Amino acid sequence: MEKKEEKGLEVHMLSSIRTRIVALLVGTIIMVSALFLISIIPVTKEELSGMNRNYMNDVVKAYGEMLDMAVQMDESVLDAAHLQKLIGEVSINGVASSYAYLVDGQGTMLYHPTADKIGQPVENEVVKTLVADIRSGKIPKPDVVGYEFNGVIKYAAYYVGVNASYILVISADEEEVFTVVDYILRKTGFTAILALVFFGLLGLWITGITVNPIHKITNIVVKMADMDFTESDIQDKLNHRKDETGSMSRAITRLRESLRQMAEGIKEESLEIYHASENLNANAESTAENMAEVEKTVTEIADGATSQAEETQKATENVILMGSMVEETNIEVENLRDNASSIRKSSDDAMEILANLEEINRKTKDAIEVIYGQTNTTNQSAVKIREATEIITSIAEETNLLSLNASIEAARAGEQGRGFAVVASQIQKLAEQSDESAKQIESIVNSLIRDSEKAVETMDVVRDIIGRQSENVDKTNQIFRQVKSGIDSSIEGITAIAQKTGRMDEARINVVDIVQNLTAIAEENAASTEEASAAVTEVANIVSGISDNSEQMKKVSESLEKHVEIFKL
Repeated sequence: MEKKEEKGLEVHMLSSIRTRIVALLVGTIIMVSALFLISIIPVTKEELSGMNRNYMNDVVKAYGEMLDMAVQMDESVLDAAHLQKLIGEVSINGVASSYAYLVDGQGTMLYHPTADKIGQPVENEVVKTLVADIRSGKIPKPDVVGYEFNGVIKYAAYYVGVNASYILVISADEEEVFTVVDYILRKTGFTAILALVFFGLLGLWITGITVNPIHKITNIVVKMADMDFTESDIQDKLNHRKDETGSMSRAITRLRESLRQMAEGIKEESLEIYHASENLNANAESTAENMAEVEKTVTEIADGATSQAEETQKATENVILMGSMVEETNIEVENLRDNASSIRKSSDDAMEILANLEEINRKTKDAIEVIYGQTNTTNQSAVKIREATEIITSIAEETNLLSLNASIEAARAGEQGRGFAVVASQIQKLAEQSDESAKQIESIVNSLIRDSEKAVETMDVVRDIIGRQSENVDKTNQIFRQVKSGIDSSIEGITAIAQKTGRMDEARINVVDIVQNLTAIAEENAASTEEASAAVTEVANIVSGISDNSEQMKKVSESLEKHVEIFKL
């Protein structure tokens, strides 16, 4: 039976709080990683596309304006040899597929990295459209467009030169432009796996620290359920903990001490009842023996009138002795009744303590629910702060890029752009500082979110523990009700004994009167003998009843003693 109960107390691995917390942590990491990839990759592509377009537009404008200045100074620079020197090395930084080429206003290739295309009509539909616009008198402004060439998606930044005499085009493959996105995707996946392993191990460690004290407290409660209230070194260590498990352990220690004191009181009272019942039984047996002597004396009265006075005197002395015994029995019964009342009062006090404990447990549970809601609200606010920080980081990066472009322009302007370069440098520093501050805020917010999530997990554990504690309080309440019922039964038995003792005292008075009357009616000894015999018989029956009741009380006290013996103090 004990093995079955121990087996019922074991928690399956899948039902364990530890497994649930680790599963929740791992699931959260997987979900956050998936949401990050789903939400960040499209935004990253869009932002990267915009940044590259702006960058390509700035580069083509810079080299276009430089080419305008060179053409105004010497138109011969538009031959392939000069153009090779001017724009042969032009490309998008970090994009190997990017290159620049030049087309005249009629659509003929003036320069191309592939020498075979120089002097040939342009094949690009975008450039053909620009040539058509120039012929119609429109001068397109510098811009970046996307197009498909030989099955490959490309970006083209164009600049229409002075007098629409040429078109400078910088081209790059879209796939290579977005290689950084693939890098981010791989990096994110690798980071997610590392986070999964790290936080999984961290979750196992933290839950181990949290769940082990709960297991120890459960073993202590099981020990108390087996009525073993002896002290434990493990519980002494748990009492010194500063967390909720320490508070629970201290509360259980108080409960154990109260139950131990109550059990000791019941044990002492049951021992007193047992001793009182033994005394009462002994007195009843002694009284029965005395009544036998009285009956013998009454019988001998019929045998000889000469010895009647002497025998009557002996009977009187025996009856007086019986009276003393009855009085002692009454005193013992009153003491037993007082002790029973004390036991009942202790039981009522214990029931009141349990009721207060139930109320305190309910208030604790309500307070934990409020804290749980506040922790969730804090977690949601931290997430919103992180979103705002990401926007600040994006703005800072774009500002940094713009300041870099401004520095390039200032460098090209020479002495006249020196002041502008200083301003651009300050803007770049401010952008870097903003980016660094945003990263620090993001780190702090991430730490806050982790702490909030840990707090939510801890509150879930505490809510479960409080639920178990409520169940244990209910079980203890039921046990005390059973004890109270047994005490009430004992009090009823004691009351019955008191009633029987009263009747025995009344019978004693009658016997004394009868024996005293025997002296006055010695001449009528024969007739009086019958009356005395009848009175003695009645007293014997009463004494027999007292003996039976005392034996019953002894059995009740022995039963109570057996129940008390299960307590280990």
